[in-house]
Amino acid sequence: MGTHDDIKAFLKDLELKLKKEMPRIRREIKVYEDKLEEGTLNMSPTPSPQFGG
Repeated sequence: MGTHDDIKAFLKDLELKLKKEMPRIRREIKVYEDKLEEGTLNMSPTPSPQFGG
């Protein structure tokens, strides 16, 4: 990696991955906003084991 074409291909791949993930990300944001609005958002969450909790 390092040539102009390699970098362009890498960025194109990242863009495609982001477009693929956007529906899931939007759903997660909507759930967060709904919980925040309802007041059911946990303000002191316990981290999952994968995050060292």
